[in-house]
Amino acid sequence: MSESLRTRQWLLAALIAGFSSQGALAQEGASKQIEDVLVYGEAGETDSATKLNMTIYETPQTVTAISRTQMDDFSLDSVNEVLDYTPGVTVEEVETSRTYYTARGFDIVNFQYDGVGTPFVYGNVSGQLDTAFYDKVEVVKGAAGLVTGLANPSATVNFVRKRPTQQLQASARASVNEWQGYRLDGDVSGSLSDSVRGRLVVATEDTESYLDRYEESTDLFYGVLEADLTDTTLLTLGHSYDDNRGEGILWGALPLVYADGTPTDYDVSTNTAPDWTYRDMQQSQSFVELKQQLSDSWTVNAIYTKTSTDNESELFYVFGTPQQDETGLGASTGRYLNEVDQDMVDLSASGDVHLFGRDHQLVFGYNYADVNYTANSYNDLSAVGSPVLGSDWAEGNSPRPNFNAHDPVYGVSDVEQEHESFYAAARINVTDALSALVGARQAEIVQRGINYGNAANTDADDTVPYYGLTYQITNSLMAYGSYSEVFSQQLFVNDQFEPLGATQGESTEFGLKASFNNDLAVVTLAAFESDLSNLGEFTGRDPETNTAFYAPRQYTSDGYELEFSGELVKGLNVSAGYTWINIDGEAGEAKPYIPEQMLKVSASYRVAAIPALKVGGSLKWQDDINTVGGAVTQESYTLVDLVLQYELTQQLTAAINLKNITDEKYLNSLYWDQAYYGAPRNVSASISWKY
Repeated sequence: MSESLRTRQWLLAALIAGFSSQGALAQEGASKQIEDVLVYGEAGETDSATKLNMTIYETPQTVTAISRTQMDDFSLDSVNEVLDYTPGVTVEEVETSRTYYTARGFDIVNFQYDGVGTPFVYGNVSGQLDTAFYDKVEVVKGAAGLVTGLANPSATVNFVRKRPTQQLQASARASVNEWQGYRLDGDVSGSLSDSVRGRLVVATEDTESYLDRYEESTDLFYGVLEADLTDTTLLTLGHSYDDNRGEGILWGALPLVYADGTPTDYDVSTNTAPDWTYRDMQQSQSFVELKQQLSDSWTVNAIYTKTSTDNESELFYVFGTPQQDETGLGASTGRYLNEVDQDMVDLSASGDVHLFGRDHQLVFGYNYADVNYTANSYNDLSAVGSPVLGSDWAEGNSPRPNFNAHDPVYGVSDVEQEHESFYAAARINVTDALSALVGARQAEIVQRGINYGNAANTDADDTVPYYGLTYQITNSLMAYGSYSEVFSQQLFVNDQFEPLGATQGESTEFGLKASFNNDLAVVTLAAFESDLSNLGEFTGRDPETNTAFYAPRQYTSDGYELEFSGELVKGLNVSAGYTWINIDGEAGEAKPYIPEQMLKVSASYRVAAIPALKVGGSLKWQDDINTVGGAVTQESYTLVDLVLQYELTQQLTAAINLKNITDEKYLNSLYWDQAYYGAPRNVSASISWKY
């Protein structure tokens, strides 16, 4: 056991003991007590789409919420796993440490933390982001232009952080898997004094994998303090740290066809990477929030967030088309140092206005973000050309090159973006049944610097509107419609080394929402159409500088979604969704790697005859997908997971999770013209303690 792990365990034990000693200070019925969410989905308020603190039911867009209960039931410890369970979202795991997400035909390029947007610089996630810090993950489908103009008309993902509780609560979990992996989690929260509350979350994980030579480890820390400065003033301070490390990681993936055109069919465990390859990702995030209640209905909120993400990697890329005897492949190597620093400020005021005999909701605010991206790329200049691999390329025998003695060969990147925006929105209650939402966001982006040695100077500004209507047909049935625009800056250049500038998009949605079982469940039927123009699409590289070239493209998607989440009957929680989508591009059919149809269902049931027993399962189905050009097809497939939980005592629960129980063999993604296989049937076990 490492010294750092011992330190974390002693720290957790000490904090639990410390909070226990403060238990007498807890106050009954305090307003800041976090409600234990027992159902899938979330019936509470959300500001992910409009910042008007409406419920998911009242929001005129499709909103999916993955609750802490669902994350715990299915051991969804990473963002990839959460979004893979989210209806309508595809998780494109192109490599072991690089992932793209799509919804409604377009990449998801915006994350939020407690409603404050954080744009992706390159539109993907490096490493494996963890979910231990969050009480809930919300996914707003379509364009959320009011809360963030910096997005695609796909979806916006909002991570709702865990907050301190008034009452003392503590939990811990230990889990193991069949790949010699373990994970330890701890979460403790409560009052430190009459006016100060705190929460601490720690976790550590180390595991091998079904992939040859691939290993992963994670260390996490999250601490947050709340202080009542006055009866109407709340100050919150928080900091999180996520250290994710992978060894033997894929850069690119497996070849999909042989030279004669026949498809390859490797073992699920096949990995192109030697064991010296790695990617280390450290993300730290600090935030300060000041909330001032001005009256019974008006609140001012100020949030400052600082995020730093460092990525360091040494990689091995296999390329080419092999012969049937596995010869004919080449390889290249690279060392990469990337850093993204983001400073964000969001100031807002929200409340009610009484006009014409009715109360209406109003919000207005200001948002500023400073984003700095730097990167250095190296390779082994002592090598002559690219190494030619033998038929044993999958055994990982290629030696590590000498990176450190050479200057960057692809040049450097150093880009700064300044984002500034003003926004305002109102919910006008026209009648008891009819409400109108109107809003706009005026945003300006200034980008300066160099990207892979080329000028990346470009500016963009736009005013994006948001319109919505809701009509309450009955007490439990609502019709709605919404329209929103978005735009997003890009770092890409064309074959003349000129920046492409910003993308522009729009999204329209009409639907019905019904609530039942005392508002513990919501079903949504939606029809949508999204459009995105000036989207950079990779076309090749410059032979002298290796600069990637992109050309502007325009795409349109339309389709339908049917979603359900909540407690169907007492003890039975369900999250389910069916999506049908059609995507058109300028040259006809587009994005064939996105399934036209998807079905995702997850459920758990507390067995009435055996109250200590909880059983659950999930089913994920998608139809055929293809690589661009149609050379490779992934046939439709179904994945089934099962979970069993048993309460040994009121505090202790044991669980077994079985994943891919039919041992389906499938490719994770055809987003690129290389791919690797998803995990085969596997089992994990855990024991959890709650106080």
